Amino acid sequence: VVESSYIARYLGTNYRSLFTQVGTSEKPDIIAAKMLEGRVAIIVDGSPMVLTVPFILFEHFQASEDYYIKSFRASFIRIVRLMALVFAIALPGAYVALQEYQYQMFPLKFLISIMNSIYGIPFTPTLEMLSILIIFEILNEASVRMPRYVGMALSVVGAIVLGETAVNAGLFSTPAILVISISTIGLYCVPDATEASSILRVLFVAIAGVAGLMGLILAALALIAYLADLRSFGTSYLAPFAPLIERDWQDGLIKESIRDMTERPYSIPTWNRVRRR
Repeated sequence: VVESSYIARYLGTNYRSLFTQVGTSEKPDIIAAKMLEGRVAIIVDGSPMVLTVPFILFEHFQASEDYYIKSFRASFIRIVRLMALVFAIALPGAYVALQEYQYQMFPLKFLISIMNSIYGIPFTPTLEMLSILIIFEILNEASVRMPRYVGMALSVVGAIVLGETAVNAGLFSTPAILVISISTIGLYCVPDATEASSILRVLFVAIAGVAGLMGLILAALALIAYLADLRSFGTSYLAPFAPLIERDWQDGLIKESIRDMTERPYSIPTWNRVRRR
């Protein structure tokens, strides 16, 4: 076994799923906290990454720093992370759907600005958005593969120069560049979910270009239904919201004080529910 990710591929109950079903971390405090909640940690010799199961979707929005700061600040940050991920996935598709089919939903002044921006653009809104997404993915891949300091310069300079040049050349519109920029920034607010989110936003753009806003809504409902049906070692992937487990809301989107967390999560199978007496 070369690395712990090899083991993770065999632990997932649905290995063809787009979503992560095994948690990973190299921070001892995170692993210890998850074990104290009733999870199992898998350590692979020679690998700094430790696996944890079961894994739920909401763990993407939790961070170890949330437990070292005030509860109201941690709750606010979690809400921001959730909103950032929703914007990252849905915003490009929503922009395409509104521009292609439901343009009357734009405010009048904004619609006039968009019409002036897209005048002379050779691509349809769907092809334009997909092209910009591919270019951003190429820039991201190049920045990752290059040395650290060169990669940072490449990602910043490349995005600015290419974006400005493409707009001046009349290939892409300014609103489309802005939408993808906001989406990409929101994508990296939840870095552990980047792989699935980057693919989902491409799929949502394609669906929105074919079926409009109604298709986008149906795709979102289908995604939520799929996530509700997905399970990780006996735990629902959308716990504690589907199924509804009110006792686990104390460490959900709104984080309560650590003094009020007297029980371990009910969404995690464990025989000892007492966290603190």
